[in-house]
Amino acid sequence: MPAMKLNRKNPCLPLTRAILLAVVIAWSTPAVGRGGTVASIELVPLLTAGPGDTTTTLPSPLIQVAPGEPFVVEIWARTGNSQGISSASMTIQFDPSVAIVTSVNHTTLFSSLPNGEVDNVAGLVVGLSGSHLSTCADQVGVMPTWARVAVLDMQAADSGSLVVTSADTGIIAFGTAICGVGDLLPSQVAYGAATLTVTGPPIPTVSQWGLIALTLMLLTAGTIIIKRRSLPIGRGRSFRLEQGAVRL
Repeated sequence: MPAMKLNRKNPCLPLTRAILLAVVIAWSTPAVGRGGTVASIELVPLLTAGPGDTTTTLPSPLIQVAPGEPFVVEIWARTGNSQGISSASMTIQFDPSVAIVTSVNHTTLFSSLPNGEVDNVAGLVVGLSGSHLSTCADQVGVMPTWARVAVLDMQAADSGSLVVTSADTGIIAFGTAICGVGDLLPSQVAYGAATLTVTGPPIPTVSQWGLIALTLMLLTAGTIIIKRRSLPIGRGRSFRLEQGAVRL
């Protein structure tokens, strides 16, 4: 007599499916809620960097520079989450024919794991990122306070309208994160931009300033000679300076 086959379901299947479903949900769910802006990043152009790394009011942006003139772009971040920002990341884009980036300077708040590759040919700072590795009690960049992430040293190159933008890095290793929670989705970060105009006469270079100074010296010397063309040297005698010759 053939043995009877039992059509029993595997008792482990429901548990396995539940675990897989939980993993999928956890992987696809953002660190903070679903959708909506959780953090903001703003870019502020200035002639020189400000003294502090936190503020409740962003400084008034610079709107115009001359070709050859140096300036900075400050990068600020904040969040509505009370835990604060543990890392801020972005890629910066600009027109290299109008201005270039000369250096990237991370602030003390985001000095851990600093990154930022400057490409002045493509007009990019790729993977600009910095972290604040400390306790969440620091509450870095919690609204209404802004936290300065980094300062870009830039130099105007030629006349034109310069737009500096920020965007998601597209690199898994570099993300914007909330302390004690995790990385945000790109859609949860509001990336800002800055615009300024490069116009006016170019700022003289060091060699040009030297030429200007020499020209001024020659003009001043010539003025003195002209004013002293006739000078008394004794009883009724005088000498005159004419074309470099001294006549008594």
